[in-house]
Amino acid sequence: MSPFFPGSALVEPWRGTAGDLVAASVGQPTLWWLRGSRMRTREGLMAEWAAAAQFPPYFGATWDALRDALADLPDGGTFLILEAEQLLQEAPPDAFGTLLAVLRDAQVDLAPNPLRVVLQVDPAHFDTLIAGLRAMGLDPPTGSEK
Repeated sequence: MSPFFPGSALVEPWRGTAGDLVAASVGQPTLWWLRGSRMRTREGLMAEWAAAAQFPPYFGATWDALRDALADLPDGGTFLILEAEQLLQEAPPDAFGTLLAVLRDAQVDLAPNPLRVVLQVDPAHFDTLIAGLRAMGLDPPTGSEK
């Protein structure tokens, strides 16, 4: 368990600026940065994730391929998504639920190594993020908020 992110939840919201998250993450192990502004579509999500985690050239850019690529990470890790309010905004409505299912499956595949996703949003969008996560059946911790 990381001292930076004390919980063990798969998805953890972060209320604050991207700069706050960058500053707080200095020196933390196995972190990848992703930009929500580049992941407004499923295709953009696949490209951003592949670039950030350096997936192999044969990465197929499908939901199944994403699960396989994440499950192949030797140490697991934490993905920090900046501007998460933009994540999959131009994708079909079920895309975020599919992403969560993929992340859950990859988390199981990686156990006991961690797989976590921190969603950074501007404080103005934090309550909307929490409500959306709860509507999807998640009980997000709110301890990492700034």
